Amino acid sequence: MLTAVVSRVQRLGASAIAFGVAAAQVGALLWGALIVVPLHSGRHGLRVVVDLVVKQLYFTGVQGLPLVGLAALALGTLIISEANAYLPVEYAPSTAAHILAKDVVPLAVAFIVIGRSGTAICVELAGMKLFGQLDALVAMGMPLEHVIVLPRLIGGVLSMLCLVTYGLLVATGAGYALSKGLAPLPFSLEAIVSAISVSDLVLGATKGLLFGADFVLVAIREGYSVESSSREIPQATTRAVVRGMGLCLVLNSLLSVLA
Repeated sequence: MLTAVVSRVQRLGASAIAFGVAAAQVGALLWGALIVVPLHSGRHGLRVVVDLVVKQLYFTGVQGLPLVGLAALALGTLIISEANAYLPVEYAPSTAAHILAKDVVPLAVAFIVIGRSGTAICVELAGMKLFGQLDALVAMGMPLEHVIVLPRLIGGVLSMLCLVTYGLLVATGAGYALSKGLAPLPFSLEAIVSAISVSDLVLGATKGLLFGADFVLVAIREGYSVESSSREIPQATTRAVVRGMGLCLVLNSLLSVLA
């Protein structure tokens, strides 16, 4: 009995230590990206960052629009239809609006972006590390925080903010139209839009910002963790997805409860 208890305590302690180490590494990546801006703000360095940010915006933001739009349409239709079916008419539009703006759309967009861009970042950096490209950048005097972390962080955060805004528009507008086509709705689209408050939009944007930073930093950290074999890449990618989604769920719950 005592041995079993000690074993469980040891596993719990090991998990807590591993979580603390991972959190410290993610925090170090963020800190390094923030302090490198004034240190490497020359014209050439800025051009490199801007080029990489544009590429990240295109891959994460532009190419992610169709999938985000489809998911937002499906979720918006579902929530508006369910609110209409199970709630009194005076509460249905406001409830659907709050749920979509504060929780469902930011979280759905985060999961899509983690599955697309988070895995891509992790695989890309793992390959660069295995083939010595990261070491080559360091040898040329180019800090990884400037050419790897900062552009992906900026591009990921901006993409998340844009995709959350786009997803909310699709979920409310197209979701309402499709719900009305499936069954009569006793309330108008204006009732849903007017129910979305400024605090809902601020909370949704805050989640988008944090989720964007979360998926980028976790993916970079897991990509860096690959040491010597390409067989480690699938494991690192799985960790990036699981840990990124888990952190998003924790952040979502904390922000929703504290708001």
